[in-house]
Amino acid sequence: MRWLWMIPCALLVGCNNTAKKAPEGLKPDTWISFDGKMMPWKAWNVPKGQKTHAAVIAIHGLSGATSDFWPLGEHLSKQGIAVYAYELRGQGHDPNIEARGDIESARLWQKDLTTFHKLIQRRHPRAPIIWYGESLGSLIAAHTAANRPLWGDPDGLILASPAAGLRMRIQGIQRWLLEAAAAVAPRTRYSLGELAGVDENSIQVTSNTTHGTQMTRTPHHISAFSLRLLVEIDQMMNANSEAAKRLKMPVLFIASPHDIIASADQIQAWFSQIRAERKKLLWYSRSYHLLLHDVQRQEALKDIERWLNSMNK
Repeated sequence: MRWLWMIPCALLVGCNNTAKKAPEGLKPDTWISFDGKMMPWKAWNVPKGQKTHAAVIAIHGLSGATSDFWPLGEHLSKQGIAVYAYELRGQGHDPNIEARGDIESARLWQKDLTTFHKLIQRRHPRAPIIWYGESLGSLIAAHTAANRPLWGDPDGLILASPAAGLRMRIQGIQRWLLEAAAAVAPRTRYSLGELAGVDENSIQVTSNTTHGTQMTRTPHHISAFSLRLLVEIDQMMNANSEAAKRLKMPVLFIASPHDIIASADQIQAWFSQIRAERKKLLWYSRSYHLLLHDVQRQEALKDIERWLNSMNK
């Protein structure tokens, strides 16, 4: 199954674990989603006495975590912009250990985002709320926002290292084999090395680190992913074009031409399909997939800050 390798590498960095459904809400360290599932979350609040003039909801990538957003949270909170991040179900901090690396449907991710958005909106009813989606998070943010007639808009989108497609496309018999295998044994899991047929230490995620070395430092690393999770991600990417046409809120892309997921051409093509009147694409040519942890981090953070501030003008 060596042909599957680009799916997990591209997005490097459902269950119900409660007997009774609890009401949606935020607790100090956990939050309750639409189906009663409790998951961890993290906030970077603005300094006491300073007005919060915007809020950012950050959605992490595959095998990522809320801790990935500390540069964003520390920087923006000092500028009066609160940052909130929540752990994705099926990822490394899912309280249900057996569910890690698996998802029944991408719709669960989207429902989680809409629920978390409503909770943050209650905290900041008069402040604009912007979604920041990184890698897999960019798919979740874009596709959830594209369904805006069902519930309402975010005020803007920032898609970081956007999963615009795969450098190596999965087509024809390969796609059929993937979907057939997922239908027969949806929970079958494969490690990145098994699926990729490559050494994880060869997958560059920043200018000086690889996926293999990065994951040795993270407690939320997931060693294997289910086939149905990979198919759900693949189907979202295939629907990117249609989702782009329904995005009307301001959109910022921040991307690297060296990203392991999508080529520069694929990123540019997805960006060009977005119909929002206000959209912007910024490239970071000395960086790789993990933009917030690479050599141009400060440049990217200042660009994000300027773009967010421009929304209030």
